[in-house]
Amino acid sequence: MEINENSDRIIENLIAPMLTMLIFVYVLGGAMNHVTEMSYVNYMVPGVLILTIAQCSTTTAIGVSTDVQKNIIDRFRSMPISTTSILHGHVIESMIRTTVSVLLVFLVATVVGFHPDASLFSWVLLVILLFSFTLMITLISVAYGLYIRSPEGANSLNIFVMMFIYLSSGFVPIETLPKALRIFADNQPMTFIIETTRRLLLSQPLENHLTTSIAWCVGLLIVSYMLTLYLYKGRVAY
Repeated sequence: MEINENSDRIIENLIAPMLTMLIFVYVLGGAMNHVTEMSYVNYMVPGVLILTIAQCSTTTAIGVSTDVQKNIIDRFRSMPISTTSILHGHVIESMIRTTVSVLLVFLVATVVGFHPDASLFSWVLLVILLFSFTLMITLISVAYGLYIRSPEGANSLNIFVMMFIYLSSGFVPIETLPKALRIFADNQPMTFIIETTRRLLLSQPLENHLTTSIAWCVGLLIVSYMLTLYLYKGRVAY
């Protein structure tokens, strides 16, 4: 059973993001090149990177809910260790797994024609942003896994995350969306985070995107951390 779960995670976290990028580049790229002001592969890679982080992190929700369902957390609570150590373990494992996935996707992106033009300072800012985003969405996944409990139900988090990413500037310019969706895309965190990632990678003016992205990440990080502790103490550590 564990082998099957690990295989599913490898497919979802490593293979799926790369296939998504290849499909967008080679299947839709020709039709989309006239929609963007730059090469479509340069335009969409930031969106794929954020999508990769989101998909990897939301897998954590399944792992947490599985541990709750199988009473694994209760077993750890009987040991002389920190009561929240198992949650910390999930977060650290997710961060490492996500880092590997992002590096692989970035490597494949350069092979298919992605050409970043970032300065050293921009790379540093990008690492800080992606780290903050990864930690934030991982904690959201932990909280979701504690709340849902059922591994099957926890998998639904991926649907909500993908909705936010696809209804952003990740794969098409916001101007091409219908008015109602454009209003939503203009004011949701994924758009700012993807735009900041794109502008850092391609040496474009940041304007207010970086500060807004960091504010979203830090704000959601604090809320998700507090919610995680509340759910853990109220539903598990009783």
